[in-house]
Amino acid sequence: MTFALFGLICLLLLTLPFIPAFREWLHPSDVAALPVSANYSSDIEHFSKRLHADANAKLGFSPSTGYEDFDFVDFPISDVQWQKSRKRLIARQSIDTVAPIRSASQLYVEGDLRTGENSAYSSVYATGDIDLGNESEVHDWAYAQGVVRLGNNGVALRRISAGTAIELGKEVWFERLQAPTLTFGPQNKQPKQLGQIAQMPASYADLPNAVQQTPSLYLIRGDCALPAGKIYQGSLVVTGFLTVGQDTTVIGDIKARIGVSIARRASIEGAITCEMRIYIFKDARAFGPIVSESDILIGARAVIGMVDAMTTVTAKNIIVEEGATVHGAVWAHEVGMVKEE
Repeated sequence: MTFALFGLICLLLLTLPFIPAFREWLHPSDVAALPVSANYSSDIEHFSKRLHADANAKLGFSPSTGYEDFDFVDFPISDVQWQKSRKRLIARQSIDTVAPIRSASQLYVEGDLRTGENSAYSSVYATGDIDLGNESEVHDWAYAQGVVRLGNNGVALRRISAGTAIELGKEVWFERLQAPTLTFGPQNKQPKQLGQIAQMPASYADLPNAVQQTPSLYLIRGDCALPAGKIYQGSLVVTGFLTVGQDTTVIGDIKARIGVSIARRASIEGAITCEMRIYIFKDARAFGPIVSESDILIGARAVIGMVDAMTTVTAKNIIVEEGATVHGAVWAHEVGMVKEE
């Protein structure tokens, strides 16, 4: 009898943790969507997709989401009290004005959004293009199905994404960008072609302290400098600082611990990984991804990734000179800036 009572008590204790789950299953009380902080969602377009779904439901284009609490923007927009709105806003046509707009509420625009200098938005979605004047700001996120353009001395905090392209002016500060094509500063100069000097095939085996790890991978302990005008096949790991010479091509991945320097017109047809700084100088080319735990400098007219093979550039701090182009995503965990050449 004692053992039976003891077993019954143990069984009751084991079932206690499941009682709240059983009660919730019988009578659901927690059906609302959990809020997701902009700091934690790994999907750069998470919040723009949510706003798009809610706005489409409000406009009657899609089923209800349960979050269709919007106000409509009245035209002419000169009469709109942007700062006083307490709800999210929908503009049922394009907005095109030279005046600044400073909206603390999320804004959804059917069409294009073009506003003047010193505009500021918390979050904005446009089914066309977004074109913001000089010294404008985006505080949380912006998405355009077309092109996002941010004028000189602008600030693009958190997330900026676009279906076609993102074009940043001079001295723009940014954090996270994603589009098929990202251009930084004026693009009035075309990238110089490779092959300014004749390229000759070379082997990692001929480099000092080179140790072959696999048929396509070499390890070098200490610093390493790849001479100018060479073509190397395979991947390379360096425990020190790696320098890739001018007009040299590496068909493979490279990884270094102390730092990486990619000289002018050099090309890396693979990934670049480093614990410390990565320098990609003017007119260089890299297929990516490019990953640093410290800083990345991308020189003028450098091209990272391809339209049909987008990639990622990520580091604590990223400085991009005017004229550079990236296809894919650029993520500065602390500071990103467009710098004059």
